[in-house]
Amino acid sequence: MGQAIKQKVYQAIEGLPPEGLEELFYFLDFLKFKYQVQQSRKVAALGGLWKHLDFDVTDEEVRTLRQQVTAQLLRKV
Repeated sequence: MGQAIKQKVYQAIEGLPPEGLEELFYFLDFLKFKYQVQQSRKVAALGGLWKHLDFDVTDEEVRTLRQQVTAQLLRKV
């Protein structure tokens, strides 16, 4: 990070009242968590996961089942 932006952040912190410092602390904690989660996300390779099983379902069967489930859920709403 550039020194100029760090200096601006330090100056902004100096101007905050005590309650603002606490709020800033929680916000910074949130940002650290947010970026840690983004960096740790990995895509799982699922291709061929069930190829050893006798699982023969057509696209049409999947589409029909999705439509049935959607209809049931909409009736509950």
